[in-house]
Amino acid sequence: MSADAVPTIGPKRQRIMIINTEETITDESQKKQKTPQPSYEKKKMKDALLICVVCGSSANGYNFGAIVCESCKAFFRRNARKDPTTFHCDTNGGCRITLETRRTCSVCRLAKCFDCGMQRDRLMTDEQKTAKRRQIEENRALALKSDPIPNEKELEVPSSIFSDDLVPITDTDVLFTDFTDLLFPQFHQTLLSSEDLHRVETISRFYQNRIEFAARDGLPWDPSTHASTFLQVLNSYSVSVVRLLSFLKQIPEFNQLNVDDRVTLIKYNLLSVLGINSALSFNTETRKMMETDSDVPVNWDFSQVLHGYQVCFQSRKIFGSFLRIANYDRKIIELAVIIFILTKGFTIVGDQDEQILNDKMSVYRMQHYYTELLWKYIETMYGYRKAVDLFSELILHGMSWQTMHEEMRNNILRALSPEDVSELVPIMKSILRI
Repeated sequence: MSADAVPTIGPKRQRIMIINTEETITDESQKKQKTPQPSYEKKKMKDALLICVVCGSSANGYNFGAIVCESCKAFFRRNARKDPTTFHCDTNGGCRITLETRRTCSVCRLAKCFDCGMQRDRLMTDEQKTAKRRQIEENRALALKSDPIPNEKELEVPSSIFSDDLVPITDTDVLFTDFTDLLFPQFHQTLLSSEDLHRVETISRFYQNRIEFAARDGLPWDPSTHASTFLQVLNSYSVSVVRLLSFLKQIPEFNQLNVDDRVTLIKYNLLSVLGINSALSFNTETRKMMETDSDVPVNWDFSQVLHGYQVCFQSRKIFGSFLRIANYDRKIIELAVIIFILTKGFTIVGDQDEQILNDKMSVYRMQHYYTELLWKYIETMYGYRKAVDLFSELILHGMSWQTMHEEMRNNILRALSPEDVSELVPIMKSILRI
């Protein structure tokens, strides 16, 4: 993930935050703002952001379970269900598949498709497509009937939420539309399938199970104990940390990631994500944060003394945005938590401090899958325009939140004495990067 701002244009600053796993997107977006581009150049720029995992050419998105180009997508659709004995390889399966050689050997090309994660069961007959579309519409009608859409005003974000030197925003809808199309061109006008809906519901069940699973494994702090000192308050946060980890451990794709990569993502991302996750535990009526009825509410007595009025004021406003989204639809935050955890470079520490991922493509594929799932869920439930608004809000506030949390982390480190550090529970030392 990277973030940058568009240069000032005229007397009024117009800036937009660009977020992606590819660093080149920032440079491309700056060029886009300086010189108007024809539509064919925009498409070329979008395609250049992804690489086909089969042949290495420019890819157009996530197809049949992997990031592939149009050629490999069509090849897989034609051949995935064919009898393997109908193909022949002169090198007994040793062909190297590249952009230049991909048409030479169908045996090795199809084998590489499967090796790279493309799935035969995602292919559908015309009858299956018709049945699936009918099921999609039934799912959508059922979801909308059971969970009515709130008024549009419930998600309106007042301009006071943003501080100009904290969150760069744009004054025009055009930039936001281009921005979303640039990041998620393959998600536009997609629909939630019954399989997708089942996955969303499964993630919600995983999230609910985190309390029980964390308690079963053992908690580093008793959540029913009142934290009265600064050190106790810090140690009490370990309960939410362990519960969030229990949520992630239930997700199959996360468990399949490289062990060291999981540690890196948790170590550098979980502290910021923990604040976003807290929106699901905040009671707007009592103004208290507690994950279960048996928990003691979070103690805020030390916050303003430690961080100062301005930081607390800004953090409350940013947190308010996540809280509104959580009240609008909890599933959006549950999926966003996964996406933010998987974001390489989500922290604002220098590159020299954060470890390089051993298998960044596996992390990217998982993040891409859940980003697409979240997009399809929001668009199916609330429409394309609302999907743009919600994604924009999640991205802008996600970046401003992690900036705020890095400052708060530094305040905590300055306040901790060597004796305090020795009494911190290990999981808190890890996410504070002590």
